[in-house]
Amino acid sequence: MTKTEIIRVGEQAINDEPILILFGESVTPELAVHSIVQRKKDQQKIELKIGSEVCFGDQVYQVTALGHLANQNLNELAHATVFFKKSENESANGIYLEPEVVPTIEVGMEISFS
Repeated sequence: MTKTEIIRVGEQAINDEPILILFGESVTPELAVHSIVQRKKDQQKIELKIGSEVCFGDQVYQVTALGHLANQNLNELAHATVFFKKSENESANGIYLEPEVVPTIEVGMEISFS
């Protein structure tokens, strides 16, 4: 299991879309406005697959689909686009989760990938 901590929530990161954009601390100011900025708490590699769990605090989600670049980008940039809906045209950087409900997000919250 790999854990990150949310250190900033961009002003436009949460809206009516069932999507969250995760980025690491190297995010540009332009993207930070739309992003959930996270910091890795350990150096373990993130290796998600279909059926893996992603937890936002105590809110548990299951991975239903995964883009081919999602793990690589999470490990290199702490970046992924998280969709709380079914995969239609799968994004290369996408992580698709269910239930299809956007979690409550706050600074200091832990995200765990297992």
